[in-house]
Amino acid sequence: MSIEKLVRKELTGEIRRSATRRRVAAAPGTISLAAGDPNFLLPDYIAKTVYDAICEGKTHYCFGGEPTLRDALVKYYSKYGYEAQPGQIAITGGGSQSLFQAYAAILNSGEEGITFDPAYGGGRRPLGFFGVKTVYADMKKTDGQFRPDLEALKEAISPKTKSLYIDNPGNPSGAVFTKEELKGIADLAVDHDFVVVSDETYSEFCWDGTKHEALITYPGMENRTIVCMAFTKMYSWAGMRTGWIVSGPEMAPYVGRAPGSAVSWPIQLGAVKAMTDGYEYVVAIKKEYEERIDYGVKRLNEMPGVSCKKPEGAFYLFPDITGTTLSSNDFVLKLAEEEAVRIVSGAGYGPGAAEGHVRLSMIRPLSTQKMPGWFKNEPDTCFEAAMDRVERFVKKYQK
Repeated sequence: MSIEKLVRKELTGEIRRSATRRRVAAAPGTISLAAGDPNFLLPDYIAKTVYDAICEGKTHYCFGGEPTLRDALVKYYSKYGYEAQPGQIAITGGGSQSLFQAYAAILNSGEEGITFDPAYGGGRRPLGFFGVKTVYADMKKTDGQFRPDLEALKEAISPKTKSLYIDNPGNPSGAVFTKEELKGIADLAVDHDFVVVSDETYSEFCWDGTKHEALITYPGMENRTIVCMAFTKMYSWAGMRTGWIVSGPEMAPYVGRAPGSAVSWPIQLGAVKAMTDGYEYVVAIKKEYEERIDYGVKRLNEMPGVSCKKPEGAFYLFPDITGTTLSSNDFVLKLAEEEAVRIVSGAGYGPGAAEGHVRLSMIRPLSTQKMPGWFKNEPDTCFEAAMDRVERFVKKYQK
């Protein structure tokens, strides 16, 4: 019997797992800077809201989502200049589910979907499932920062183009798209009649005065933009799997009909509490993240063979390691083997435009961390210790 005859054909190719999510045995004492799984603890008042809802018997179906959560999300997103109606919000089982549901609403087999390289892999993985060809547009590196290249994007467009995925702020690039870049993307979407799936998961995490701009507010883009967001990073909520989609009034009914996964009622009520009373928490973790970023950038730029631009957004460092003798993949493998530090190869965020880079997630606390966290903050496992190990490793392999 051939099992491949019994399963969906789009699933029968080479099985690949996200490099940040592979379940492999780690060496004792390993420090992971791989997956973007925040280390901060939820505030007690949010956890208590979830607990109280369970105790009150709010453990039943919540068809269509908790109305007060929709209202809170409408109010939240208005800060970016877009006034949605509650019916334009779809509550989803996390950021990945938001992306899958967005694509499920628009894609047909035989079409093409574009993504930048480098960009978050979850923005392209669903395409093959729907029988859609992935087309890449290389980002350009300017002054150490990867940025969207509108000329490369224009070259990638064909009559079969149905979608473009953007992550803004970018993971792993750290780019926050400018007004000019977004206008260029909007003009191309209108001219060539395709949809932009805009992953704005890191919209709260912008540094040094950069500001997040919402593509859905640009002329012609209200019903050509599907905004995907999540509580994962804002509220250190990765395992509670809660996200949402914002789409235009004409697009929203189709997004709502697409298959998705429900979020438990108590967790939705916890999300309402977070959105109404929890913003001080977001401000506090942003401060901790920026301290880690600034420290990491400084340390990396002091290492031979390494250069690192401070990201404009998100909480990843994406240093250039071309001054070493190693490829991105070899750098990652040897660092894990020799120094027990896990990071991610930049070459895995597309066909290879980011070869020569590696990604470090700012999930380990500095020894000075003030916010409660679930990692033990000890001298040999804190972020400073990880940087000491990376520095020792880099000195062995500098050119």
